[in-house]
Amino acid sequence: MVKYNLNRPKETQIRGTAQVNHHFGKGGTYRAMKRSRGLAIVEFSIVASFFFLLIFTVIDLGIYGYVKLTMQHSVREGARYAVTGQSNLDPDLLGNREAAILQKISTSSDGLLSKVMNVDDIRVEDTSGNAVTGFGSSGEIIAIHLDCEWPTTSPYIYPFLDDGKYKFTVSAAMKNEAF
Repeated sequence: MVKYNLNRPKETQIRGTAQVNHHFGKGGTYRAMKRSRGLAIVEFSIVASFFFLLIFTVIDLGIYGYVKLTMQHSVREGARYAVTGQSNLDPDLLGNREAAILQKISTSSDGLLSKVMNVDDIRVEDTSGNAVTGFGSSGEIIAIHLDCEWPTTSPYIYPFLDDGKYKFTVSAAMKNEAF
């Protein structure tokens, strides 16, 4: 049976016949504070690691979103240029329409095109899904597809992705003008 003496301070109580002092003797308060300081460091390291995991994941997803939107913009600009039939953007100044369209896509991608895919792997299809040579003829509906890969920078997302890369396809479809 436990007896409590209500006349004594709360930190000193009597249990049975032995007296329990919660200060652990002389200097006990200092030792208890050192232990709680060590515990605070452990708690901080656990919370900080979770916080950094969350921050790096958000940053990684933000970069992926930027890359995907930039590539969507570039394929749309390339399709808009392709339907006009122009070839004045050809870097070799030979009037090559395909080279001019690829140059427009590359310029609109802010330098990301060569980082996310091989330029030779750009697919151009008609409405039935058949491959089209060049970028189609006058009056033909074309769809330009870019199959892209972007590596993750977060080691926490890596296991959830195939080979640690975001894989996505951006497309744009338009009808060629009469040229």
